Amino acid sequence: MNWREPAIKFALQATNREVLREIQLIESLERAPPAKILELQQQRLERLLLHAWNNTDYYHDVLESCGAVRGGAVNLDRFEDIPFLTKDIIRTQGKRLWAQKMPDGRRVEVITSGGTTGVPIRFPQDNVHWALNMGTRIYQFGVLGKRLGDSEIKIWGNEGDLNKGTHGILKRVENYIYNRRYQGAWYLSEERIKEIIEEINVWRPKLLWCFRDGIDAVAKYINSHGIAMHRPAAIVLGGSTVYPFVVKTIEQAFRSPVLSAYGSREVGGVACECLARNGHHISSNLAVIETINADGQTVMEQEAELTITALANYAFPFIRYRLGDRGLLTKRQCTCGRTFPLLGSVSGRLVEAFVNSRGEQIDPLYFIMSFRMSWDAGTLRQYQVVQELDGSLTINLVPETGFNKTTVGLDYDDITRKIRSVMGENCVVRFDIVSEIPLSPSGKFPYIVRRQ
Repeated sequence: MNWREPAIKFALQATNREVLREIQLIESLERAPPAKILELQQQRLERLLLHAWNNTDYYHDVLESCGAVRGGAVNLDRFEDIPFLTKDIIRTQGKRLWAQKMPDGRRVEVITSGGTTGVPIRFPQDNVHWALNMGTRIYQFGVLGKRLGDSEIKIWGNEGDLNKGTHGILKRVENYIYNRRYQGAWYLSEERIKEIIEEINVWRPKLLWCFRDGIDAVAKYINSHGIAMHRPAAIVLGGSTVYPFVVKTIEQAFRSPVLSAYGSREVGGVACECLARNGHHISSNLAVIETINADGQTVMEQEAELTITALANYAFPFIRYRLGDRGLLTKRQCTCGRTFPLLGSVSGRLVEAFVNSRGEQIDPLYFIMSFRMSWDAGTLRQYQVVQELDGSLTINLVPETGFNKTTVGLDYDDITRKIRSVMGENCVVRFDIVSEIPLSPSGKFPYIVRRQ
């Protein structure tokens, strides 16, 4: 018997019952009539809108103006009249979007988005949002065959996330009980790839939870060297769009189903594929997902821009939030029999990996972290890293108003040293101050560009 599962449940019952309650709730709904799932979603949406109207300056004005909440009465028929939330609005409105008062028992932590759109944001997130997301992820992994306490390796591209998940004695104890290990994938030399391969084969995890570009590089090495690999029950990819050619490469290496999980740091894990792979099951308990056309009208059965309303984060309501991703909502139901609505495809978040002078793959998030301190200090508006055809790097920077190349606060020599440590000592690195960075033809912010 897996002793870890009852131990984890006992600990959660004592410290965070919201997680277990959410798992039970989702399990009770997974084959329920769609109307029952919608009822829960609308109940949570109504509570969120009322909280936002009562406790944030921005949404009090916006929801009152559009008629979604008036005089304390919520009218969900006016939901699509609520203006979209954008990163520009978040920047200009600032703490008018932060809740001034929270329900009893909700604690707040300020975090920073991953910055994969080129414009990272800082925002508060509350513990109930975290708990409901954790419960949802446990449920999603359970559908794939991984029960609580089964072994898991997280191979991720964000150094900060892995540090947060591994540093300190409490985290080490927690990881032991949960039976999980971590591997960084922001810099994949041949030695690092071999280390990851060895740990997978020795430890034999039930599930791999991976940053797409990291495990893709590992899989390519496995395939090119004919290495026999342990076969996990499933490999879940996040952090970037999961393309068919990536799935093919990883499945060839591991002979396991490769699945896509969609979400973001702002809104949480809002959709995930099951083993039937007919689309991403939307976590209706966590989010309302819409697709909007160029005129801002909601559409179905066609690829369009995604907007997401996160239902659980009362500290900072993300309502009709435009992440810059694209996808397709469908009325189809999955052949697995679960009745959650489906996100038929996700076509945004193209993250290109750079290749250094030794032919090694370098995760773009390695470069993003070099600019985080200046962005947090409020001196840098946007950044973009371009790998030219000759392998050199051009780094375009857009300082905030009133700052220039000297006062923006970047240590150019230190950044250059860090870049050359992974790209090669002869890599040419240029820093250009520009007034703006144009969007790509698809409407995405090209924070990483690799000339090909």
